[in-house]
Amino acid sequence: MPGNLKDIENITVRAGGRGSSADQPSGERDFEVRDRIVDRIREIAGKDSIKRIQPVQHQGDHQEQDISFDIGDDSYTATIRYNNALTEGWVTALRKYPKIC
Repeated sequence: MPGNLKDIENITVRAGGRGSSADQPSGERDFEVRDRIVDRIREIAGKDSIKRIQPVQHQGDHQEQDISFDIGDDSYTATIRYNNALTEGWVTALRKYPKIC
């Protein structure tokens, strides 16, 4: 399992070279990077491992999101940091939480 956690800690995703954000209607945000990070966590931790995906929170110069998932009997939360354009994202913190009965 420790190898799996190291793989999750090292997740970094950049959006492909698509159209500019000016082509995107206002009010819509592109979540390609977020979706790719979630898919990568599912690949590493297991298909049904993700338990909760918090909404993306604006933090001024960046955006953050927490994703909670299980590996085996242990629960973890990964904090994902995005640039404001949501074109890059990476795991900044990985915390273990005890199971609540």
